[in-house]
Amino acid sequence: MVSSSGPRFWQSNVHWSLAAGWHWWRDGLLGWLPVRVRGKFLGSSRRLIIKPDADGWALFRQEHGEPEPLPQQSWESLDRETRRKLIKAERPAAIVLQMPADRALTRVVMLPMAAASNLRQVLGYDMDRLTPFSASQLYYDALILERQPEQRRIRVELSALPRTEVDAVLEALAALGVAPDVVEVTEGRPGVNLLPAEKRPRRGVWPRRLQRTLIVISLSLALAAALLPLWQYRTLVIGLQQQVDALQRESSQVLTLREQLGKAVQSSRFLVQKKQSRPPVIELLRELTAILPDNTWLERLQIKGETLQLIGQSASASALVSVVEESKLLGDAAFASPVTNDRRTGKERFVLGARVVVEPQ
Repeated sequence: MVSSSGPRFWQSNVHWSLAAGWHWWRDGLLGWLPVRVRGKFLGSSRRLIIKPDADGWALFRQEHGEPEPLPQQSWESLDRETRRKLIKAERPAAIVLQMPADRALTRVVMLPMAAASNLRQVLGYDMDRLTPFSASQLYYDALILERQPEQRRIRVELSALPRTEVDAVLEALAALGVAPDVVEVTEGRPGVNLLPAEKRPRRGVWPRRLQRTLIVISLSLALAAALLPLWQYRTLVIGLQQQVDALQRESSQVLTLREQLGKAVQSSRFLVQKKQSRPPVIELLRELTAILPDNTWLERLQIKGETLQLIGQSASASALVSVVEESKLLGDAAFASPVTNDRRTGKERFVLGARVVVEPQ
């Protein structure tokens, strides 16, 4: 729920506008400043209220609360320059002409929601139906009281004053050198200005523009000062994240190399173990030289893995199986083919196979 004191552009009965957004953003940032500094930025909010009465003019000063009456004095007896100095001494942000409420016409009407963007023009077209007067006979303004999105309509309060009466008072003030910025009804709703835009004096345009420019620059600097640490923190986080990503990539490469190295070490260890698990060829040759009888010689010796094949001739080939079986380096001896006689040498030709004994690791 949004309270009535909250920013207007968040309320459900007031439409979004750039002006409302600007005021909300400005007031939000200025709220962090001390009251005195905030007052210098915003400038004076004092209103000089002029009310016509039987004695001439009654003047009031209004800044925050109820209007405060000023000492009564005869303006007609003062020259224009003195009156100008008196008004300037008050330093009002706006000069307000308040007309009696019994001379005003107030009416609440329902309009389509599309009329919200141009209330004055829409009401001007329908003024002769809403009031006994035409739009050219009145000074009028309207304020949106409620929005009804479901029915797509708005509830509007119309306030109007006869143009002839207001013009008479404006001419009298002009003769005194006073040009009001606002025409409103006594005890009327705030924010209503019955004076048409073309009749409002362009007072202090450049000072106000300069003030707004300074406010925008100051608030922008304050906002930048508030956001700068966040931006620096974000930059630092991005830099650290990039370093973490680089380290992660490097660590991934190190892990990959370590894994490859482990596989290579394991492969080399396997080959070394395989090599160490079997006797060297030189030992096999020495063993065969020692165990084979003198009447036996080899024509060919072949080693494939753990298999040893002997091809040769012997005077008693059948005895070779038992001879080979007695060796600690060989086992499972058997002939790979039948033993045959060599007529040329008179020896028995044999093809003997055996298994190289692998030592357990």
